[in-house]
Amino acid sequence: MTLTIVLIAVAAFLCGSAIGVLAILVAGIRSDDRAKNLTGIPRTGTEAVTRRLLGVGVRTTDAGHGKDREL
Repeated sequence: MTLTIVLIAVAAFLCGSAIGVLAILVAGIRSDDRAKNLTGIPRTGTEAVTRRLLGVGVRTTDAGHGKDREL
């Protein structure tokens, strides 16, 4: 009985943590989309964390489209 309660508590904690992370990601995505500021550095910590987790960097105009690169 005690093991069941512990497992339910751990499962609830993990579900809550996952929902919290998703909420932070959604908030960061919405604020970045609304501000259209992907060409600059992140303004808030939420935006910085969102970019880090999603693997989005700073977009620049010289991103390499059509340019020859030397190796």
